[in-house]
Amino acid sequence: MAGQPNAALPDGLNIGGYRIVKKIAAGGFSIVYLAEDAQGMNVAIKEYLPASLASRKPGQLQPVVTNGQLELYRVGLKYFLDEGRALASISHPNVVRVLNFFH
Repeated sequence: MAGQPNAALPDGLNIGGYRIVKKIAAGGFSIVYLAEDAQGMNVAIKEYLPASLASRKPGQLQPVVTNGQLELYRVGLKYFLDEGRALASISHPNVVRVLNFFH
């Protein structure tokens, strides 16, 4: 699975109270989207989607994780959510402000 490009979530999808406008970046373990909240404020959404552990084809919403990679995927997801919690507790002009995170 390593290195395959994962399909982004579709533009216009509503998720967690936000509407995805477009994909703005993708890397080895995540995809970042420009989205809007209910008031029309622009936000970024970072989705945990490690290309070496999970795959998503166009038209799919849920990633596919093989049973052999499931435990490692879950550990990575835990650390990803822990990072979101830690960042949410920081208020500094040089650190991205976390408004929300969801599973």
